[in-house]
Amino acid sequence: MEMKKVLFATLLMGSVSAAFSQSNINKGDWMLGGDAGFSSQKQGDYKTTSFSLAPNAGYFFINSFAGGLRAQVSSSKSEFGSTESKNSGFSLAPFVRYYFLPATQKVNLFADASFGFGQNKYESGVVDSKSNFTQLGIKAGPAIFLTPATALEIAVGYNSTKIKNVDDRENAFGVNVGFQIHLPGSKK
Repeated sequence: MEMKKVLFATLLMGSVSAAFSQSNINKGDWMLGGDAGFSSQKQGDYKTTSFSLAPNAGYFFINSFAGGLRAQVSSSKSEFGSTESKNSGFSLAPFVRYYFLPATQKVNLFADASFGFGQNKYESGVVDSKSNFTQLGIKAGPAIFLTPATALEIAVGYNSTKIKNVDDRENAFGVNVGFQIHLPGSKK
């Protein structure tokens, strides 16, 4: 009798595990999440502290392919001796994302591209200004599904920013770490 209970419990656990092992990256599913960044640097009398937050929401139009909207808020403060300046920015960017492996994988690979519009505000004791910009971003990396609905993401990315009335582009490479919550859509 005891062996039947153990066998039943094992089969039940296996069935439940199999039912919930598939990631929510299928047509009709939703994703909510984003990433955050912080940096601090000091060289001699020069010190800079920066913070950014980039939440996003997306919808899977087909299996493994989502589109959505990403917002980004950033702020930095620089000090050089007794001189202080602040820079803050906000942008909105539509994005598309593709997952390369089947939804049954615990670790999946994704690529993400966005193109957005925003505004920076610069303040110092001498000059205050605002500038509009456009920004192209791409990133790719692994999505590690901690549960079928929650993924830790580590991505290598590239951003190219064009500030209005400035000839040169600002290009940056970096590493992003973030989370996504994948919500199942309504099943018809």
